Amino acid sequence: MQPYSTSRGVSSHRIALAIFAGMAVLLFLLHGNRMVFTNDEGILLEPAQRIAQGARPYVDFFGYMTPGSYWIQALAFKLAGISLIAGRIPVILDLSLQCALVFWLTAKLASRSAATIALIAFTAFQIADPTFLTAQHRWDSATLALLGVCLIPHASSQGKAKPTLWLTIGALLAAAAWCTPSVGIVLATTVVWLAARDLHAHRTLTRDFAKPFLYLTAGAAAISIAAVCLLAAQGAFGAFLEQLAWLRRNYSGINTMPYGSIIGGVDQAVKGSQGMERGVLLAVLTCVELPAILPITAILLWAIAAWRGKLRTDEASLIALLLLSMTALVLTAFPRADVMHLAFVAALPYALTAAALGRLLRGRTAAWVSMAALVFPILFTINYWNTWRTLETVASPVGTLRVQKDQAAALRQVLTQVKPGQSLYVHPYMPILYFAAQAQDPSRFSYLAAGMMTQQDEQQVLSDLEKRPPQWLMYLELTRKEFLRVFPSGTNVDHRFRTLEGWLETNYRPVSDPAV
Repeated sequence: MQPYSTSRGVSSHRIALAIFAGMAVLLFLLHGNRMVFTNDEGILLEPAQRIAQGARPYVDFFGYMTPGSYWIQALAFKLAGISLIAGRIPVILDLSLQCALVFWLTAKLASRSAATIALIAFTAFQIADPTFLTAQHRWDSATLALLGVCLIPHASSQGKAKPTLWLTIGALLAAAAWCTPSVGIVLATTVVWLAARDLHAHRTLTRDFAKPFLYLTAGAAAISIAAVCLLAAQGAFGAFLEQLAWLRRNYSGINTMPYGSIIGGVDQAVKGSQGMERGVLLAVLTCVELPAILPITAILLWAIAAWRGKLRTDEASLIALLLLSMTALVLTAFPRADVMHLAFVAALPYALTAAALGRLLRGRTAAWVSMAALVFPILFTINYWNTWRTLETVASPVGTLRVQKDQAAALRQVLTQVKPGQSLYVHPYMPILYFAAQAQDPSRFSYLAAGMMTQQDEQQVLSDLEKRPPQWLMYLELTRKEFLRVFPSGTNVDHRFRTLEGWLETNYRPVSDPAV
């Protein structure tokens, strides 16, 4: 695909590489050792450390997700050692690559000025919440899929199938699916697009479909066969299939959230505000809602661009592919299609929206829209810097950590009492504490989630703890209100593990108890 508007000087490829390198360095300095208390990061880091130390996924411990991100994270630990900075390597590289691709794709479709605005907005909003930029399998899958989709224009240029590129694309899209299974629909969408393109050109399927399809399939098959062989060699393939069945049974019911919803709800976010304060809050919430707004906006804007003749004949098919891929990535967020999960796949919506506006707007209108589009990203960036300034350092077994001042004392207390290698059980959430303290979890489960984990799972944990009672217990009591705030579809779910919690309350006392 040729650029819509030509630019002299440094190529967009080199600028994108510089963006990737610059973002990676900046994020390592600012975020590499920034400790945030979030449930999801520990779900990946703690099991990945077990794998790096020789454990078998799904056999030696409960693996919540497919193994792709476990393997990526374990590789980072193998190469860089066990530390929070090593744990952040994949997510930092993921966001850095997404930033580079947002710029590159927008520049290809429109102009470098549009690409610069898209890059600033995307970066500012993605890093605004420090808890979002943490180890998560959806970062890996979204980035691998985005890279695969962005390579398709090169693989399709000049009407010739390029075997190496199509093999690479197939491998990337399959690897994305091994991190998050639902991302497999992007691979299916690519096959459908190839067939539709050939049928449109020839009214039948020809070599123009067969060649790229075979190479794409071969690349995907190579990754999948390698993954299956690795699991089988560890004796874990059967257990992996059982875990997939467990996810089908237990994930959707508790994790259903409407498209674009915010945890806690919009009404709660603006409750008690009025006048100008309410207006500002609504503007901020609109920025927060961009991952849900932009996909719809991109489709509408490109429809207008096509209607106004802003698309060349030779690029219409590729624009359709990008919009289809964007839609497929959005669908991967379901059933939990809240703003946070949509934000993982927001790169294409940002690029496509900015590029469409770059095509449609000219002159003074374009300048005003550009300035307006930068106001809130700048404010969000300032807020990130302000929160970074409130950090203080805490020494830990996984390196020197930067922690919010109001959380540092509690973390120091945990790290003072729980020594590396001692046994610790954290109930029900916050498995990041296992990693931070380098403590040993005596159970198969790094966390328990009401509504997903069954009575059988609860009994398994109780059995593990009875066989090897942990030296320490971190008991984080979850209220009904907090449970429903995060899982609004769990109204018919008991948020307590009453049998297990009864055993915990009988056998453990707070450390402040003089008898301890």
